Amino acid sequence: MLTNVPTDLLRTFVTVVDLGSYTRAAEALGRTQPAISLQIRRLEDLLRTQLINTEGRQIRLTDSGVALGPYARQILRLNDDIVAHYVDEALSGWIKVGLPTDFSNAFLLAAITRFAASHPDVRIEVESRLSRDLRQMLAADKIDMAVGIAPTQDEAYLVNAATITPIWALADGYRWDRKTTLPLVRHPDPCEYADRMRDSLRTRRISWTTRLVSTDVAGIQAAILGGIGVSALTPATLVPGMRVGTAAEGFPPIAPLRIGMFYKHVRLSKAGHGLAQWLMQQITLAGQGTPA
Repeated sequence: MLTNVPTDLLRTFVTVVDLGSYTRAAEALGRTQPAISLQIRRLEDLLRTQLINTEGRQIRLTDSGVALGPYARQILRLNDDIVAHYVDEALSGWIKVGLPTDFSNAFLLAAITRFAASHPDVRIEVESRLSRDLRQMLAADKIDMAVGIAPTQDEAYLVNAATITPIWALADGYRWDRKTTLPLVRHPDPCEYADRMRDSLRTRRISWTTRLVSTDVAGIQAAILGGIGVSALTPATLVPGMRVGTAAEGFPPIAPLRIGMFYKHVRLSKAGHGLAQWLMQQITLAGQGTPA
């Protein structure tokens, strides 16, 4: 027999996980600590499994709790999307958003600009870092939300994701002699793009060497345009003067990656939710090759 899982129980569970304690979750949700504990027990009874272990003041997710996280966040996102769709309310306030330098700042900034133009009472502060650094900033409550590469499906605070297949990016006039070592430009390790490039080349037994490392996508783009080497980029990051390396030239396919939206549900304002929804729409369209 199918069982409905109340969204208020899932919201309490995610809030406890995001804030790291029953006490902080109670304060954030405007409830007492015993009420929060009771809701977690109700959820565990409903799902017939233990979700959280409490050791002193520390909480630790069980395997079942870890598995529930992505499902709970997706359900809450859909719930909040429905409410936002039917409740026509003007958005306002400050949003601190993190954008990844290893994806496409220009593309995302253009999308944010269009959102800001449609919502004049919203103020947006942008922080640009590598994806892994943005996830750490979100955990420390230094930003409200972040777009970034999601290496795994159960990354902390991952609410939504779109799959994008990187392409080999090279200068228009660049030609690679397959008898020579392929020169690469990349982000510093650990980097999902770099890992995918190397895995792809290893599969075809193609030798490579790193010519330049840059934390910023603009540095990668400049190196490509300068003919220093080639790199894996997403279609949205391709700029005039670049082209896509083809299989006929010897460039092997690159495994897809996930671009995720990260936030703590309890910390995100209505304006933040609106921006998150808008950015994911643009990222999904970009991944499908549709102009945003």
